[in-house]
Amino acid sequence: MSEFSVRVGIAAAVMVTTTACTTASSRAVPEPVADTSVAAVEYYLQVQRDVMDVLSEEFPGLEFSEKYARTNAGCTLADGTHGMSVHLPIHGSSSPVPVADLQRAADLFERTAAGAGFHGRQVLPPDTGFSMRMFAADGSYITFGSYVAAIVGLTVGCYRI
Repeated sequence: MSEFSVRVGIAAAVMVTTTACTTASSRAVPEPVADTSVAAVEYYLQVQRDVMDVLSEEFPGLEFSEKYARTNAGCTLADGTHGMSVHLPIHGSSSPVPVADLQRAADLFERTAAGAGFHGRQVLPPDTGFSMRMFAADGSYITFGSYVAAIVGLTVGCYRI
C-alpha cells in the first residue's frame, strides 16, 4: 500500500469520524477532581490507563509503553496563586490502529474518556494522521492518535502544588 493510499484512508476515516459522530453522555466529575496536583495526577493516570486498557483489549496489537516522559509546567490558578499543570507520560504502541478500524477505536476512546468526565470531542486536522482530543471541566485534556503508531496522552489542568 502506498503512502498516498494510507493518507487517503486516514483522511476518509477522519471525515467519517467528524460526520458520523455520536454524542457521548458524560458523567459529572467535580471540578476540581482533587485538592492538589499530586492527587489530580493520580486520578488522571488511572483515566489514561483505563483508555489504554480498553484500546488494547479491542485491538490486541496495541501494546502501549511510555514514549515520552512526564513534564510539569507552572500555571496560575483563578485566585492568582501558583499551581502546576502536568503533562503525563505519552504512551505509544509499535503499530497504528488499522485505518479500517479508526472509527471503532475513536468511539471506544470517546466512551471511555466521557465516562471519566471528558467532553467536547475535537478531531484534529489529518495532516499528521488521525488525532482527537477531549476536555475536562478542570482544564485537563486527553488525546488519542494513530498514524505510524497509536498514542494516548493526557495533560492535567492547573492544580495547587
